Amino acid sequence: MSEAPGPAPYWERAEELRRILEVQGCLGLLLIDFSELGRAERSYGSGPFADLLRTSRDLLMELQGEGVRATDILAINDKGDTFLVFLSPKRYEGAMRISDLSSASARVEDHLNRRLVELASPYLEGGHQVAVGFSLVFENPLVKPERLVSRLVDEACESVRAHRRGRELQERRWLQEVLLEGKLDTLFQPVFELQGRAILGYEALTRGPSGTPYHMPVRLFEMASAADLVFELDRQCRRRALTASRTLPRDAVLFVNVVPSAMYDPEFQGPALLRFLGALDLEPGRIVLEITEKYAIENYTMFAESLEEFTKAGFRIAVDDVGAGYSGLEKIAHLNPRYLKLDLKLIKDIDSSYIRREMTRALKAFADRIGSTIIAEGIEREAELRVLMDLGIDYGQGFLLARPAPAAPPALPPQPSGASLAGP
Repeated sequence: MSEAPGPAPYWERAEELRRILEVQGCLGLLLIDFSELGRAERSYGSGPFADLLRTSRDLLMELQGEGVRATDILAINDKGDTFLVFLSPKRYEGAMRISDLSSASARVEDHLNRRLVELASPYLEGGHQVAVGFSLVFENPLVKPERLVSRLVDEACESVRAHRRGRELQERRWLQEVLLEGKLDTLFQPVFELQGRAILGYEALTRGPSGTPYHMPVRLFEMASAADLVFELDRQCRRRALTASRTLPRDAVLFVNVVPSAMYDPEFQGPALLRFLGALDLEPGRIVLEITEKYAIENYTMFAESLEEFTKAGFRIAVDDVGAGYSGLEKIAHLNPRYLKLDLKLIKDIDSSYIRREMTRALKAFADRIGSTIIAEGIEREAELRVLMDLGIDYGQGFLLARPAPAAPPALPPQPSGASLAGP
């Protein structure tokens, strides 16, 4: 079956638009901007990007007769990443109003963003990929209709830009309020020895306000990055994690995630840091600083210099998300990490993936050669746990073993069933 033709460029609908201007005396426009989807092209290539645009077009076509009227005129811009909905004359509801355009744009934007996340979430980051603006132009016999339509499109584009700026400002203010009022929670997820189930330590995990799209840390830090507040957010997360860890067992290691800017924070250096830890009765030797593999490679020179000062003070280093798609193992080795934390995507369904098992086996051999210890993240199934133990992985964490919880340590997890868990 051939694919249904999509909307035509708006200038090809010039005669229809001219008639609406004459009949109605004005012309309203919803401009639906999908240009943010271009990030998927930069990350995954032109194929997934084309799929996203096709999905977006199909979702928009579905709206005709519901979110927008079936008689409205759908068109595209020259790049194909902006859809235009020229509103047809009303039949019974009276004259067009600005409030009609505003409510229609909000309704369409909400629907498209919700449906895009449901249908294309592997390629999307964040929940606001689509922005909808609106504009209106009056019929003017002194100006050519095509120039009026061009003005209409330009003003709708400006509406989208203003809408995005307003949304960014709103999110920045929301995050500032979260930081001012301390609306962050710190949870701790245990890291277990897989054979004997002894607890090695706990990873501190931040959560934003519950019931918001920014409850999980990935979205929270994405918003902080857009608002240029990563340093401020990371500093508060770190303070709260260290303070909340006081009730953990004194022999437990504490894993704390840090971002590159933390290395230059005066509060996180030298005597100031040692005084802060001393007030909490925390020894540097109990603390493991987690750095993502991506940052460790992209900012290698900075990390190599900065981490040396931390290791001299007794802190230990873990490289997080190992196996997530980067390959700077030589650089990682020179950082002398005490732990390599395998990315949860590598662990997921490892029992049914020969490639993932062999990658894990190779990383285990690499870790042994450089004197590091592997920690497997994201263990959710017993079959995954069995494979990891068979491969000789010493430590792990994940929902199968224990979920993140407040500082009071959870009970030891039950021993998984199956004779093969006894170990070699």
